[in-house]
Amino acid sequence: MAERPELLSDEAMQGFIREGYITLSSTLPHDYHDRMWAALDDLEEGGPRGHNNLLPCVPELSQMLDEPVVRGALESILGPGYYLHFHRHDHFDFLNAAQPLHKDGDNHSHYAVDGLRRMHRTRFAMLFYYPQDTPLEKGPTGIVPRSHYVPRRALEAARARMNEVNKALRQQAVTKFGADVLGSEQARAWHRRQLEQFRADNPDQFAAMAALDQPWEAAKIPLLGDAGTVNIVHFDMVHGRHSANVTDESRHMVKFLFTRDRDPSRASWCHNGSPWPADGDPMAPVWRSLWDWHRGVGPSAPVVRSAERRLTSADDHEALGAAYSLGMSAASNGAGLDPLMDSFLGDDVGSRTIAAYGLVAANDAALAPLVDALCDADPALKVRVLDVLGDIGAPAADALPQIMDAMRDDDPNVRRYAVEAVGTVAQGQPVDARLLAAPLTDEDALVRRNGAMAIARLGPDLRDDEVLVPLLTDNLYFWHHHVRGWSIEALQRLNAPAATHAALRYLMTARWDHTPKSGDTPPGARAPRRVVAKASAG
Repeated sequence: MAERPELLSDEAMQGFIREGYITLSSTLPHDYHDRMWAALDDLEEGGPRGHNNLLPCVPELSQMLDEPVVRGALESILGPGYYLHFHRHDHFDFLNAAQPLHKDGDNHSHYAVDGLRRMHRTRFAMLFYYPQDTPLEKGPTGIVPRSHYVPRRALEAARARMNEVNKALRQQAVTKFGADVLGSEQARAWHRRQLEQFRADNPDQFAAMAALDQPWEAAKIPLLGDAGTVNIVHFDMVHGRHSANVTDESRHMVKFLFTRDRDPSRASWCHNGSPWPADGDPMAPVWRSLWDWHRGVGPSAPVVRSAERRLTSADDHEALGAAYSLGMSAASNGAGLDPLMDSFLGDDVGSRTIAAYGLVAANDAALAPLVDALCDADPALKVRVLDVLGDIGAPAADALPQIMDAMRDDDPNVRRYAVEAVGTVAQGQPVDARLLAAPLTDEDALVRRNGAMAIARLGPDLRDDEVLVPLLTDNLYFWHHHVRGWSIEALQRLNAPAATHAALRYLMTARWDHTPKSGDTPPGARAPRRVVAKASAG
């Protein structure tokens, strides 16, 4: 029987909510980490022998993921039904330079509306594992604590402008060299030269972007640790390789993603009923709201001082704190909703992103104006409204008819956000599984992906779920690997026995023997030895 998970304390959980990460130490022996380092050293960082196939290549890594200290932290943060995401990556660092700070691509979690609004509520987390001692000279991962809530409006707007330039140059490359741009070294070289020329022609623009990035670089800290150090971080943490590896040995940092199964209905750590401690930080309302969400309780009434004025602050921290204050106030007494809706319906991307967080904090108090905005809205506004409703989750259940109607919208982007929202909003409600059949055959791959993800989140709530089994089984062979990844998770969470059979059948045929043909050769042997016969002789 597996050992019980070592759940976090209130203090540790509050630290994770505030800082965005927690550091753990593996209890496995040092020779285990040595074996993991040696096994990883033989793999490819981005190739088929590694990357998403890390566990088939090095199945012993699962022992670290199953340790009570690791399981306890993940259960505390993501709830008891959390599961391992299909994406993982070994970041191999040998004589490399520091890496630019970034947030990971949101395609593995929730696509950010306007390329900016990621979800604060902890539905995804990352685990970083070091199989070797990692002092500063080994080039550790660097993070910016408390950055997981901050949209970095000015910096991301500057980066978005640069991305538009890059996309335009890429399109020119397609026109010049044909569609297979990445497959042509000549095209890649031309693209690099054009970017270098753009940089030379626009020094002020790059200097301005570097200035916007400087505060994040200044706040960066290295995640140092002995072999067996494990860090669990919020998926949207700003991070990057802290510095170069200046030793003559390789450094590995294995990244696994984990996903929340259900939104919380109670605290999943060793909670003693403590409220969020008094804190004068501008971001304190954000942390307090997330603390209540993790505990499965409604928003508590904040003290709102000049929140409406601070909502328009150019400082991300002040504006976010004000938005959450207004949202929690709206949930408690109805005040504060109007300025949030005014900003949310405006044209300024940064302002409406901040306001959306406040509307999520308002919970069901925001439903009426959001549903009104959804009616007869253009596709872009529908997406923004559905994004907020999905983030609110179960308290938005009264809006389910409108959300389900949007699942049939002509615009594929609207359908994407609508079906994803059903997966959180309908939790705890009896749902006819037939309503989720259409997304699994949608012509748009991301609608299918979100349909499978919604089914995985709603497993216990679905009635007549056997109708989904053949559709999910077909999607195990779909071209988009996200559709395949979420479909296998959905099958494992349905009540129908046929779903379990389909999942096991697929996993057995997809299993990968990581050893060579002579897989029964003892370690270090040049040829098979008759160890079985020898052991049984006599």
